[in-house]
Amino acid sequence: MLAVTMAMAATINVAALETKTDVHWIGVSAPTTNVVWLSGSNATIARSLDAGETWEFSQPASATLQFRDIEALDANHAYALSIGENGDSRIYYTSNGGRDWQLRFRAGSNQFLNCIATASSNEAWVYGDSKESRWEMVRSADGRNWLSASNVVDSQPLPDEGGLAASGGCVRYNNKVWAIGTANGHTARLLIKRNFGIRFKAIDTPLPAGPGAGIASVWPFSETHVLLAGGDLSNAAARPRLVEYKDDTFTPLAEPSLEGALYSLTVRANRDMIVSNPAGAAYFHASEQRWQSLSDANIWNSACIQNRCYLVGKEGYVARISFDE
Repeated sequence: MLAVTMAMAATINVAALETKTDVHWIGVSAPTTNVVWLSGSNATIARSLDAGETWEFSQPASATLQFRDIEALDANHAYALSIGENGDSRIYYTSNGGRDWQLRFRAGSNQFLNCIATASSNEAWVYGDSKESRWEMVRSADGRNWLSASNVVDSQPLPDEGGLAASGGCVRYNNKVWAIGTANGHTARLLIKRNFGIRFKAIDTPLPAGPGAGIASVWPFSETHVLLAGGDLSNAAARPRLVEYKDDTFTPLAEPSLEGALYSLTVRANRDMIVSNPAGAAYFHASEQRWQSLSDANIWNSACIQNRCYLVGKEGYVARISFDE
């Protein structure tokens, strides 16, 4: 195993891990400190039981699929989401650590799914691009039965409103709240509801909007408190890219020096956070209100569990972050 360790600060260590270099990793999920799942190009899924020291690889389907998101419940159970049109947007499930995968949902020919999130109850929501003034989402109440859902927001979608499938972070469940970030419409919107709610409430946000612009990643703390990250894929100077929504007010936050739209956002229990994009990854020390560079690699996603985090990106890039706290 290749493990190059670099001390970035007194309490942060970043170790590069060896995986398949011909796979672009995009999805990452860490249900425990030692268990981590990855998903990416070439229809490839990876699982590690020893914090990335060794890996097991599987392919749920044809190598032409690209798995942009993965939601792992534990070492054995996980959902993987592939993207694309013409039936390429699919949800696969494994109950035996990736040895076998079952196709649980296949989208219609013109349906494009962006990201998936699951709750401990096995409820799941999948956010897709809207079509013909209809929301295109998929929901499962139990992880077994998956149904398309269109009448689930308190207003119609905007023209061309959809999502950014850059990191699988455009839908997230946290603290009994479901949150979704939209893109590509003339306004980037936050969709939010409690776990017992019937419909999402749509809220206009100040993030950049338009084709290829909007919210890429959300992190809800409550129904009235959410962090949003995103930007404009074709305009690196567009601002704001990181915003806090709290009590009906949007506040732009201090941003890292990374150039371009932010793809992923991960928040730790201590409110420190990691953001990443093709320009690299940065870590925000909440107690000191400062950003610290972690890497300048092409990084699309991150995940944290207790005192360990993972970064994933292009050309097989995977890194493990540990904290001396």
